[in-house]
Amino acid sequence: MKRILLLAAATFAICLMTTASHAQAEQLKLRFHIPFPFTVENTTFAAGEYEVTEPAHLILEVRNVGSQAAAFEHATPARSVKKADGRTKLTFHLYGTEYFLAAVSDGSYQSTYDLRLSKEEKRLADASPRPQLKVVSILANRTVQPASDGRE
Repeated sequence: MKRILLLAAATFAICLMTTASHAQAEQLKLRFHIPFPFTVENTTFAAGEYEVTEPAHLILEVRNVGSQAAAFEHATPARSVKKADGRTKLTFHLYGTEYFLAAVSDGSYQSTYDLRLSKEEKRLADASPRPQLKVVSILANRTVQPASDGRE
């Protein structure tokens, strides 16, 4: 009986360690240089070096590396497999001169997320006359890539 209890305890401990290491391996951690001011949630950030992490399931943290200013954002898994194209990137919606973080991807479908519209982006999207939406992606190699059709 003692032997069975020890075996059960050892099995339980191994399962806990496996789950913890698996969860740590899946955490998102990306670093980007963003060359323009932008908005996440309802917080506006200056241009600079940023780190995007996933401290909890479907919660993203955007943090300025220099000032440590941060915002947390609820994310949803990407609605399209096409968004996970193998490239690490941040995607922004651009209205006039205002950029809004719209999506984050490490290149895999499992770590590609869409972000909710902020109050300000909703206001701009609902404005009349309707401003022209443009989509811009920043790749990990600092390349800024506009989308050709305004969709992402």
